[in-house]
Amino acid sequence: LKGPVGCDKCDQSGYAGRTGLHELLEGTSKIKRLIMRKALMEELRDQALEDGMTTLKQDGIIKIFKGDCDYKQVAAVCVV
Repeated sequence: LKGPVGCDKCDQSGYAGRTGLHELLEGTSKIKRLIMRKALMEELRDQALEDGMTTLKQDGIIKIFKGDCDYKQVAAVCVV
């Protein structure tokens, strides 16, 4: 893994602008049924993952490997 490399333009932070980490729950028919029957969060999460949802942590890890952010930045916004 690589860390950020700073310059005068980014004030030695290694970052310019912002990069968001995202987690999106798609309202599939199975998810909607679980919500209607007031299912436990664990059931909703399991179904969302089965449906292909990328978690906040997974999105952070992807962006670390792409060089868009580093571990410290991801750890600041989600449990790793």
